[in-house]
Amino acid sequence: MATKKKTNVPGAILDNRVREQIELEVISSEARLRLTRVLRQSVRTSHGEDSHQIELIRINRIVNLANTALGRPIYTLELGDWDYEPAEYAWHNGELELVMRRPDTAQLVEILVDLADAGCIRVGDVNAILKADSSGIRFSEGDDGTEVELTDVADLPEAPLATGEHANVRKLVERMDRAMQDRDWSLVLHTGASIFETVAKQVVPNPNVQNQSLGSWFSLYRNHSKLATPLLDTIEGIFKRRNIEPLAGHGSASDPSITEEEAVQVRELTIAFVRLERTLATVTATRPATAKKKQGTP
Repeated sequence: MATKKKTNVPGAILDNRVREQIELEVISSEARLRLTRVLRQSVRTSHGEDSHQIELIRINRIVNLANTALGRPIYTLELGDWDYEPAEYAWHNGELELVMRRPDTAQLVEILVDLADAGCIRVGDVNAILKADSSGIRFSEGDDGTEVELTDVADLPEAPLATGEHANVRKLVERMDRAMQDRDWSLVLHTGASIFETVAKQVVPNPNVQNQSLGSWFSLYRNHSKLATPLLDTIEGIFKRRNIEPLAGHGSASDPSITEEEAVQVRELTIAFVRLERTLATVTATRPATAKKKQGTP
């Protein structure tokens, strides 16, 4: 079942504990593209003399709702004698494409709540996209506005340990923590490698890698990842260790060699790299635009 997540702070959408859980959810580039397409559709209006101006005003509202959540400057539209400047249309169209790409997962959830409350996007459309993306995040319409629901880990689809299968990262982290409690260091290693593979498949825009083990296309991941080379070397080392470590996903007559200290490092590095990969993707999406902008004070 899905548990509604509320805070006791007026105006707050997520508390720190829930934010930490949501940060382990990977909302793929494909899901973000689908959400962007829904936003494009939401701003369209019937053909008329001033329809293009109405669409621009709607885009401006979406962009400013997202900017407010991200702590970015607000953009004030200024009407000319008869119409807005062409640069306004170009800049806003570009910003609309970035609304779903800029934020990390927790920020995206907050933006989606604000957009739903403002009538800019439908909760049913968002939930359908997230369900197709194997995400455990859902939204519902409550008496006080849109609420966030987080599917309990136990109710998420069981993710097979075999390579080449899409898995929910939060589900895999929970499995890795169970392995830590059971002192199954080999399983910690294997699950950490599975998480890396899941995230890598979100980073690499190539459908051909979805049914292949990360080891066969790690160089492709290097080309698309924003992580520094030493970090990628560490990930590759963990993945290679998984393939040779006894009982790390395959049977062996030998005893595992991985220690508790190494398992702890795998667990902490895995979570840190998941968050860092998304943060760096956000930085790439927020490169400064070169078009004229009339922004106010944040």
